[in-house]
Amino acid sequence: MSEIITSEDGMRYLFLALVVLNMAVFGYYSFLRKPTESQSVSQARAALVHPVTATNVSSELPPMIGTKK
Repeated sequence: MSEIITSEDGMRYLFLALVVLNMAVFGYYSFLRKPTESQSVSQARAALVHPVTATNVSSELPPMIGTKK
């Protein structure tokens, strides 16, 4: 006897197939694929690796509200 797949069963299988496909694509892009680094990303990474010197300007700030200088 042939079994008839109802629309409810079909939707269940479609949903499960989409979940499995989503997991496969997420795993590929998260763990397996190594993106190539563009020139702008390389420049930004170099700027982050070499810290920028900062000057303390706290003496030039206005006084806090409610205090007199």
